[in-house]
Amino acid sequence: MITLTDVAKRAHVSTMTVSRVLHHPEQVSEEIRLSVQNAISELGYKPSRVGQALSKQRQFVIQFLILEDVKKVDPYYAKLLLYIADFLRNEGYTLEINHDATYHASQVDGTFVSGARKSDLKMLTELPYPIVSYGKVGQEIPYVDIDNAKGIFMITKYLISVGYQNIIYIGLNLKEDFSLERKKGYETAIIENKRKAHIFMINNDEHEAAALVNQLDLKEKTAIVSATDRIAIGVLQRIQECGIADVGVTGFDGVFISQFSLHKLTTVEQPLKEIARTMVEMMLKLINKENVKSTLIKPRIIIGETTRKQKVIR
Repeated sequence: MITLTDVAKRAHVSTMTVSRVLHHPEQVSEEIRLSVQNAISELGYKPSRVGQALSKQRQFVIQFLILEDVKKVDPYYAKLLLYIADFLRNEGYTLEINHDATYHASQVDGTFVSGARKSDLKMLTELPYPIVSYGKVGQEIPYVDIDNAKGIFMITKYLISVGYQNIIYIGLNLKEDFSLERKKGYETAIIENKRKAHIFMINNDEHEAAALVNQLDLKEKTAIVSATDRIAIGVLQRIQECGIADVGVTGFDGVFISQFSLHKLTTVEQPLKEIARTMVEMMLKLINKENVKSTLIKPRIIIGETTRKQKVIR
């Protein structure tokens, strides 16, 4: 194992000088800094993570704080967490998953938060480390999110383009930004295409979605835009049980749960790898006290077997 002493010998300097180059390069001349850096490269020396933590006063641990009921968390979260863990590992950090915002608060360098609501803002803004939210909570906390309004707008417009005349929206009964933005995307597409809006708001529950289908007068050339894949699955299963023909169904999320039905669901896909990469980049900038801007990631439509198809989406 290559040590600090080995680097010092190769560069013909003291171990203290090597340490200064690693942690306080502004305190040494450029000639010495280059000599030490060349020795590090030649020997393949990797600084101790413990030493880095001590010198930089960091733990090299980021937590992922889940503030929603795990029983209601959709399976795509697993993929997001894996992507985040991989990107952090490449930067020398580990990921820790928690439910309690105050748990080991002094032993992490930052927190990713998901499932936060406006009622959580006061608690989150008082935490003593950088925070990046998965999903918009408020302007006080930087966030990375899919463009919810654009996603629903795109898929509603697609349904109209393939010949559906009656477009129904089943949204989430939540007064949160992402829910309101998805509803707005539907309304914008309906207004632009001079159609009549049909809006129903329910909980994110497939059984409640199935029960709603019983109350709808589903005619031919009707399509249902669902705010989540979970809602879409409930709608689709009930439609199939009733043998209703020529009714399109779409979801929103696009990972794993969209494959639970007999037919692959047409849905708005969340590009989780891109979201994870952006979240990690934003967190590292905050840790280094750099300015960041909240980011919306462009969604993508996945055309499955639950709607009519066309070759090109415009």
